[in-house]
Amino acid sequence: MSSKLASTLKALLAGEFICPVAYPASYDLLIEEEHRGATEAWVEQLGLRLVRLSDEGAFFLAPEVADTEARTAVRESLRNVRATLWPVVPVLEAIRQAQGQDAHLQPGLTLWESELAERVRLTPALEQQVMDLALPSTRLDASSNERLSNMLKFLVKDRYAVELPNDSRGIKLTGKIEFLYAVLEVIAENTELISDANVVDQEQMRLPET
Repeated sequence: MSSKLASTLKALLAGEFICPVAYPASYDLLIEEEHRGATEAWVEQLGLRLVRLSDEGAFFLAPEVADTEARTAVRESLRNVRATLWPVVPVLEAIRQAQGQDAHLQPGLTLWESELAERVRLTPALEQQVMDLALPSTRLDASSNERLSNMLKFLVKDRYAVELPNDSRGIKLTGKIEFLYAVLEVIAENTELISDANVVDQEQMRLPET
């Protein structure tokens, strides 16, 4: 096994999403049929399958069989997203729309903190939306700039984005953002299930078969 393939497998098993932004070398490797086939065969031995949400989407791993452990992990993942990013995405979309840009957050999109903050400063309704967000680990008296900064940090922390170099205070969205939208859709359709102790089945994620 080549070192590049080994590092790709290590990233996948760590729960990473392999896309051109976060893992360009590994992504180039997996779009080649030979290496993708070798990866699929390897992870299959572990009861996993290689998945992507679209022809151009990021690669990631999902359980081959939705057992109790997998379902519990999915439920906890949904709850975590619901607690942090569920309210954040609509606010970011509203800011981009106010900038006259496409609201949908796409892989490869660069978000500049200074530009977003300026739009919020100039738009009282947006500033109120930002101030109304109950963000984890954020002071109640935090300014809208601080809250906006924390919103972007949440995206980076959960690998929906990567920071740009040279302290530019910008982030670039990864292919995992498509997965986030899929998760948000599931949350919207299954709010009660996610709120209580019931189990959300893996199949509800509607991941494509490979």
